[in-house]
Amino acid sequence: MKDRHIASGRKKQKQNTRDKILEASRELLEKKETLTMENVAEKAGVSRATIYRYYTNIDSISMDLILQLDVPKPDSFFGNDKETSENDTLLNIQKAYLDFSLRNEQTSRKFLAAVLASSNPQMRRGKNRINTLREYFKSTKADLSEEEKEKLIHLSVLLMGIESIITAKDVCELDNETTFETLSWGLQMILKGCGLDK
Repeated sequence: MKDRHIASGRKKQKQNTRDKILEASRELLEKKETLTMENVAEKAGVSRATIYRYYTNIDSISMDLILQLDVPKPDSFFGNDKETSENDTLLNIQKAYLDFSLRNEQTSRKFLAAVLASSNPQMRRGKNRINTLREYFKSTKADLSEEEKEKLIHLSVLLMGIESIITAKDVCELDNETTFETLSWGLQMILKGCGLDK
């Protein structure tokens, strides 16, 4: 988003216009319609010139959309209940991220497409997941070497994001419920192999 434009003059009106653009984009994505600057502008009831004052392209809208969503926060998973096992905590983290991606599937798919098409190094996917897991393993005494922890983190990330959901639904032709059950089972088997299934 062009923050300089928002910051200059009539902030409330500009924020309202920005919100209309994002809401229009969300509605189009929910209907599985392809996003273009033209159809977003039409849906939002603004001119093409107006939308370009706020966003340079569809990728920048996609980035802003995902940032507006309620991405799971690391501190909501651990630290409060010392009795929760490593197995349960990791499965809870997976559940939160899978629920988030399934709830916001079309937006997440669009964001992923924007990231893959972008040459901007700031547009990276999966950082919330990997940072959450690294933070968790800093605070736990799991009986694993540092190398094993890092490998477990990488494997776990593969089973809790939009990428795994796309594979499960588009390639394996699973519905949402079976997708969730299958990915959860996969992580449980990995945790069992690591001796963290207690």
